[in-house]
Amino acid sequence: MKTLIVLGAGMVGVPITHYILQNAVPKAKDIKVILVTPNTDQYWNLASVRGIVPGQFSDDILFTPLKPGFEQYPKENWEIVFGKAESLEPEANKVVIATNDGGHRCISYDALVVATGSRARDDMPWKDLDTTEKTKQALQAARDQLAAAKTVVVAGGGTTGVETVGEIAFEYGGKKEIYFVIDKDLPLGSQFREDVRKGAKKEIERLGAKIITNARVTGVTQAGAGGKKKTTTLQLTKTTGEVETLETHAYFPTVGVIPNTSFVPKDMLDANGCVKQGKDLRVPGHKNLFVVGDAGNLEESTMYLAQRQAQHLVKVLETFLVSGEGEIAGEIEEYVPENKVVGAITLGRGRATGQMGTWKLYSLLVWWVKGRYLGTNSSKAIAAGKKIF
Repeated sequence: MKTLIVLGAGMVGVPITHYILQNAVPKAKDIKVILVTPNTDQYWNLASVRGIVPGQFSDDILFTPLKPGFEQYPKENWEIVFGKAESLEPEANKVVIATNDGGHRCISYDALVVATGSRARDDMPWKDLDTTEKTKQALQAARDQLAAAKTVVVAGGGTTGVETVGEIAFEYGGKKEIYFVIDKDLPLGSQFREDVRKGAKKEIERLGAKIITNARVTGVTQAGAGGKKKTTTLQLTKTTGEVETLETHAYFPTVGVIPNTSFVPKDMLDANGCVKQGKDLRVPGHKNLFVVGDAGNLEESTMYLAQRQAQHLVKVLETFLVSGEGEIAGEIEEYVPENKVVGAITLGRGRATGQMGTWKLYSLLVWWVKGRYLGTNSSKAIAAGKKIF
């Protein structure tokens, strides 16, 4: 029996597992796929920016239990291990799992996929936290804080920050004081067209948010003994070196992610903690060790790129698992990294912007494709294996 271990049950780990069970197992029944995750549910974090707004996406929309989606397959061909990878021994083809019940389990593999993704800084629920329960708690805390707040601050001018302040301003613009702190003149990265960035800024301001440009949050102090209306004092440092303070009742940082790779040997990581990833999506020097998505260093951290990598990888894995070979040998078709800008950014529940290559995307198009549901209209089908990618 060949064993494929998939570490991580996010937006690429789950589809990879379903794909192999649906396509490789019927061709060669001596295959077992082990999905390792600390989360009992798949969290559709693409919609987290709207999920923090009270009355919008509830937990039953954002979360889907994992196990029922796999019960359609023969029991001998799959297993879910609820826990986190603690250490990886690539020379021995073994991984040690710290299980959620406090135990440990060492599992041998023929091939392993690192799809552990990343986590948001400051324990924000833009990504999974340690467990499904902790993620749900963080989401509810954000909703409670936002509902009670008179003043709201969102910090970080990337896509998550833009979408978060857009959702909050759409709901509360004119009702609450809303500030958006960014470290440049315009939101979004410099890879986007200037008119896309200017358009996003204009729409955010039109919705009622005030944008503080060329500043970073360099200090956070909370006052009071708790409660929904406790005040947080933010220290803002301008690019000029000037320092000022801003008081708020709700603070939502969106200042980057940390790869979930602490279990990977240090020599396999780059300076940012991402797993070194070749164009064949393998870890250099390891023929049966693959990486996809945020955990790897080949491309930026976006859902679009992670899914693109996974779509390439599943075909390679299927060939290996069905071929009868003892290892993945020789050359495999290389993955071609995306060489153009691809971004679809929602601006509340009514507007959007984006870019495809050098083309600016129409607001209505992005809203129709993404903005109406933020993918929640297909998330259940993906978790159940009814839709792959």
